[in-house]
Amino acid sequence: MQARAATALSADYSTTPDYSRAEEFKQHAICLYQAYHLTLQEKYASKLHQLLKVMTAVPPTDSQLFIDNFTATNIALCHLKAYDLLHQRLSEAERTAAEQLMLRVIRRFYKENCGYQENHIFDNHFWQQNMRVLFQAAFMLYDKPAYTAEILPILEYYYELWTARAPTSGFNRDGIWHNGTGYFSANVKTLTYIPALLSYIARKDFLQHPWYQNAGKALVYSFPPNSKNNGFGDKSEKGNAPNRLTAAFADYLARETGNGYAGWYAGECRSLIQQDYELRLYRMCTDRNYDTALPENTPKLLWYKDIGEVTMHSHPGQTENNLALSFRSSTFGSGSHTTASQNAFNLLFRGVDVYRSSGYYQNFADAHNLMSYRHSRAHNTILVNGIGQPYSTEGYGYVARVLGGSHIGYCLGDASMAYGGISNDPMWINYFAQAGIAQTPENGFGETPLTKYRRHVLMLYPDIVVLYDELEASEPVRWDWLLHSPTTLEADTDGQIIYSRNEAKQFIAATQLFCKEKITLNITDRFLIPPAISGEAYPNQWHCTAQVSDSHATRLLAIMQVRDEAEGISVIRQEGNTFRIDDWVIEAELDARAPVLLKVSSLAHPATFDYGTDGSATSLLYDETDGSYHTVEMTDCLPALTKSVQQ
Repeated sequence: MQARAATALSADYSTTPDYSRAEEFKQHAICLYQAYHLTLQEKYASKLHQLLKVMTAVPPTDSQLFIDNFTATNIALCHLKAYDLLHQRLSEAERTAAEQLMLRVIRRFYKENCGYQENHIFDNHFWQQNMRVLFQAAFMLYDKPAYTAEILPILEYYYELWTARAPTSGFNRDGIWHNGTGYFSANVKTLTYIPALLSYIARKDFLQHPWYQNAGKALVYSFPPNSKNNGFGDKSEKGNAPNRLTAAFADYLARETGNGYAGWYAGECRSLIQQDYELRLYRMCTDRNYDTALPENTPKLLWYKDIGEVTMHSHPGQTENNLALSFRSSTFGSGSHTTASQNAFNLLFRGVDVYRSSGYYQNFADAHNLMSYRHSRAHNTILVNGIGQPYSTEGYGYVARVLGGSHIGYCLGDASMAYGGISNDPMWINYFAQAGIAQTPENGFGETPLTKYRRHVLMLYPDIVVLYDELEASEPVRWDWLLHSPTTLEADTDGQIIYSRNEAKQFIAATQLFCKEKITLNITDRFLIPPAISGEAYPNQWHCTAQVSDSHATRLLAIMQVRDEAEGISVIRQEGNTFRIDDWVIEAELDARAPVLLKVSSLAHPATFDYGTDGSATSLLYDETDGSYHTVEMTDCLPALTKSVQQ
């Protein structure tokens, strides 16, 4: 912390402030504020005072203050930190100037936010930072007689807004971040500070919200320690392990809620927590112990029902042996920091990617992002006549069924509504125009005749994954089944097998495809549009397309094996619609004219799965849970917004 504060101490604040450096000033203010509280050394308070003097001497114009989403709250935060720390030593003129700046920001955004934030699906920057700073500033001023009448309704608005639409849109109780896994840490400060402040004000525990109660487990399954995350959305591909702020959030949850999963997670990430500075003051002031043992009977499958994701782990808590699969089919659709990835999956082994969404997040909406990162062609899903899903809440999917035991994990996603037209949000229309890209079928956008896209996903623990796709259209189409990998893909076109090998982690993977129609395999290590920034940090990735042409309807079966290279790949023996691999027997109907059939049974255990012979029938899983065998049944679980339409 002192090293960071030293940067602020060396900054030159003697000239007219350059408000284009507002983000830098904010970081200086935070570090100086914390360093003074930690050390009580006058030099930090004096430097923060100097920053405030410069800013109040030459206040920003409206065009400077409201130039973008974050500048106003960055500048307000500088005034807020100085006003809080130095209140007694500030002159009346300085206090008034700081108050007036905060009021300018509060008034402007209150007018803009009322009626908008409570009805908008999700405003990224508002929930990441702006809401927190606006509430802090209002709370700082509400007890000043000159402002009380104006500020109290504003405080009430943000309080009610939080209770209605937070912590993650108001429609998410799962504990996982719904709007791009890679952006979770950008929200941690608000996710910790606001419930703490509201709990203090209201004398109610805001961490009793189901999202917080489930967040510890979600971290374990979607951000495993010593592993890449297995999630979706912008920046999700970045990093090889959790970052320090994610680890600090687990520590916060463990201290505040006693959650066992959060405690184990924090225990696994001690060194990261020690590096975190955002919640350091909190940790120093909160002396609470927690259990760091992983809870017993940890399930292998976790269903995030509200956001439409499922994750399966062969060995939860054991990264070195773990095969981890994540699947997404979300009623939130695509857009914002999510991607056009309905019915897509990621697969990791030993903490690294086997198969994963491709591309690099270098820009929110440049040509590479729009065409080779955000587009469905960049994900492990399908294209219809080369067309993917729009960047829209209208291009949605949903998870219809989930069953899990000790030997078999299963989920079913339905993305039949995900391929319906172009992205018509004005924001995306503008970004496409800036990139010089038209939303045409040639570029992968537009209407499709798709009528059914149901993807069944099974993990046969510990090292086999089965995909079974039901694909139908109102006219003959070209189906593109997609698979992406950071490591080299090689094809055996005779056996319809795709191979890869990870030398660093010493494992191999093989995916074999089965279909009644002819499959044409194509593999490339080139993006449709390469990233703007090239170099060693952004190597080419590998992309496989399995193509079925001129087909009204088809069924595609993929059987994947991921193993230590010393174990080798097993031969799959096919007899009609029956496929045998190791101790497993898989039955899958490949004729799209026949009723759907998907059954799995183990020869080593009494575990069995049966989807049922009709899409409306009940799926059955007989498997071991917590030491005993049970039968579990399930029919489609329709999302709330579509029940009136589909029932």
